[in-house]
Amino acid sequence: QLHAMAEALMLYETIDAEQINDIMEGRKPRPPKGWNDSNDGPRGGSPAVEPDSGDSKKDATSKGSIGGPANTH
Repeated sequence: QLHAMAEALMLYETIDAEQINDIMEGRKPRPPKGWNDSNDGPRGGSPAVEPDSGDSKKDATSKGSIGGPANTH
């Protein structure tokens, strides 16, 4: 289960409660909500990201996070 969780984190960069439940029940974790399964990302998919409004510093603090997914920087 730990290896399955590590693989999901490497693939999706984040996992939610539904994915953890999948792993604990012995199933392959489903993609996170909003995951775009295109070939744009480094591993065959990428998270759905809102377009940058041009003031990313303001946007990041207003959303309570530092920034978007690592592959978008």
